[in-house]
Amino acid sequence: MIYRFFWLSTLLFTALFAQAQLVDPATGQVKNELLVQLDKDAGVATLVQKINRQKAGSARYGHAAAKSLNIHLLQFDPAAWPADALMDWLRRQKEVTAAQYNYQIAFRQEPNDPDFVNQWGFPRIGLMDVWDISTGGLTANGDTIVVAVLDSGCDLGHPDLQGNIWNNAGEKPGDGIDNDGNGYIDDTFGWNFVDASNEMRINGHGTAVTGLIGAKGNNGIGISGTNWDIKVMVFAIQYVDQIISAYEYVIDQRRRYNESGGSEGAFVAATNASFGLTTPTFCDEQPIWGSMYDKMGDVGILTGAGTANRNLNVDEEGDMPTSCESDFIITVTNMNEDEVKESSSGYGEASIDMAAPGQNSYSLWLFDRYAPFDGNSAAAPHLTGAIALLYSMPCEELASDALSNPRETALLIRSTLINGTEPLASLEGLTATGGLLNVFNAMEILNEACGGTSGPLDILRIYPNPTSEEFFVEYETPDFEPYDFRVYNALGQEMYRNTETPPRFATKRLRIDTRNWAPGVYFAAIQRGEDREVKPVMVKVE
Repeated sequence: MIYRFFWLSTLLFTALFAQAQLVDPATGQVKNELLVQLDKDAGVATLVQKINRQKAGSARYGHAAAKSLNIHLLQFDPAAWPADALMDWLRRQKEVTAAQYNYQIAFRQEPNDPDFVNQWGFPRIGLMDVWDISTGGLTANGDTIVVAVLDSGCDLGHPDLQGNIWNNAGEKPGDGIDNDGNGYIDDTFGWNFVDASNEMRINGHGTAVTGLIGAKGNNGIGISGTNWDIKVMVFAIQYVDQIISAYEYVIDQRRRYNESGGSEGAFVAATNASFGLTTPTFCDEQPIWGSMYDKMGDVGILTGAGTANRNLNVDEEGDMPTSCESDFIITVTNMNEDEVKESSSGYGEASIDMAAPGQNSYSLWLFDRYAPFDGNSAAAPHLTGAIALLYSMPCEELASDALSNPRETALLIRSTLINGTEPLASLEGLTATGGLLNVFNAMEILNEACGGTSGPLDILRIYPNPTSEEFFVEYETPDFEPYDFRVYNALGQEMYRNTETPPRFATKRLRIDTRNWAPGVYFAAIQRGEDREVKPVMVKVE
């Protein structure tokens, strides 16, 4: 009789606590769910048995949040384990490397202001000049650049996203088979973790975030994303365990791409985080979630994250994920058109790297429409889109290093964005850089790292000299505006004339054919306005 009562009560408990997540409306904490990370050789079933030996029938296995990392979701009875009793017990177990509560995510959007109908932030951060060099989409070696958007859902059918949604080449749509063996069936665009489905949720917030990163540019309709052409991998999330599962997914895709030289997986350059927790929380209180940014960084993935839509000091009060100290997360606060931090936005001289335009932005909305879009949810994709755009610069060394040295290349991109910020007095003491995102400045720094230079007008060398068939002129210019090139013979007659724009991301070099020239001394000149440099070259008979 006692056994029967125990069996019935256990069955009743299992039915009750498996029915719903007990979410604290004030904090978002799921009171009956814990995330645990185990040693690589430890089994989660054994751990659940140990818990139930302590309190009979008090816990059950939920699901694997990240199987390859041995991270799992457990559900438990809060009455059997009041307050943090189970958390404290788990942290004393030798096979448990980390434990934390699951949380419901709050998406970082403020109410829209319908009076603003343009994308004022794009020219403010230098995108117009960067688009003269690249509008995104591919690396210099032809790798298709992918950005992962974790959000509340997305209208994949919006006309301004067509052609820019990622397609998983490893899957055959609709065949009901996990063709690429990643644990997800028919995951053609990413995954809907909220419903455990390959059908995406449709939501305005996620659609607007996606639009700022990758709305199709120069197609004659609507708006443009920071990248005119790109592939956006989309995930629907609502809880921390789903963030972790999505991050595992993108790690797997990028690792496959790196290791296969691009024949498998996806070149995921960045993820966007326009979300956080309802209450201020430090990263060390979310050790499993917080550790994922370094794990993504190891395969070459950066994250752009917007801070809380509250006027709080993140350094003192905390915020997730912008309090995380990983080198692979870049954090922003929301700047308005008056070039000051929006009053309802977080800040922190240590935690928040820079400001980005957010307030009164403009993006995609539901039902094929467009609408104003506010808050740190809008600031973050300005930054995340900039990360992806920098990977498209015409620098072959950068593209090659992104596969052979992905971690170091991600750190290079991060440093160009940090060092390229534009100082603003209004941001002093509020961010680590005291400045605003400036993609053009970051591009200039990347240009120098990739071998491009600028300096006083000069002809650096002419070779071969003497020559019989051709010679090359290597030169320097202080900018990248058009310059006139001339070659004269000893009588002052013009033998060659051309106007060229000096290239970025490459050696400034000009080739001149001399096969039909008479032997003798010639003079090569580069000039613009009153600035002129001249050097001699000898043409000889072969």
